[in-house]
Amino acid sequence: MGASKKLMEEVILAYSNQIKISTARFANVAFSNGSLPAGFIERIMKKQPLSSPSDVRRYFVSPAESGEICLIACMLGNSGEILFPKLDPEKDLVNFADIAKAFLQHLGFQADVCKTEEEARAKAAALGNNSNTYPLYLFESETSGEKLFEEFYTAEEELDMDRFSALGVIKNAFCRDQKELDSIISDLQSTFSAQATKEDLVHLLNRLLPTFQHIEKNKNLDQHM
Repeated sequence: MGASKKLMEEVILAYSNQIKISTARFANVAFSNGSLPAGFIERIMKKQPLSSPSDVRRYFVSPAESGEICLIACMLGNSGEILFPKLDPEKDLVNFADIAKAFLQHLGFQADVCKTEEEARAKAAALGNNSNTYPLYLFESETSGEKLFEEFYTAEEELDMDRFSALGVIKNAFCRDQKELDSIISDLQSTFSAQATKEDLVHLLNRLLPTFQHIEKNKNLDQHM
């Protein structure tokens, strides 16, 4: 879970002693706006090469499943609990490269794996109307903050894996004191109002979330093709 999502979860749960608050952690929503698979569709429509990390794996749920998980958490979760899907890392973690290849195959193409961005661009420019291959540039992840796989819970969290057949429950989710939460929000507001740099934000998040481990690689996804 990213730092901003974790902080938002703690903001929500801070009120669980006053009103019923339950929430959900779930996987990537397949082909949701802004996701890499959704970008595949846009690239195909523009006859642009596909680009994907070769070593990043993710869990995926459908749009309907994501809504169902949230609804179940709202209706059946106790206050302060977090629900998550029971997914097997051996069976359910999917490599982005495999998604790209399967997506192209579904459209009637065979992936033409390219070693460089330049090669992929050149092959995309040369695509004909009857082409049965499509350029796909694969690269090892080298972007800041990119995690190679996902986890739904930590070793410190108390789990109930028996209540639901397809969902697990975190019973002892961490709840911050509201005074502490107010201080955190004040620190965030002060940092942003001072036109903070990325380094300032990383330093603040490291202080607020001791388990937050940001690896700076001086490159982001927008710098890839």
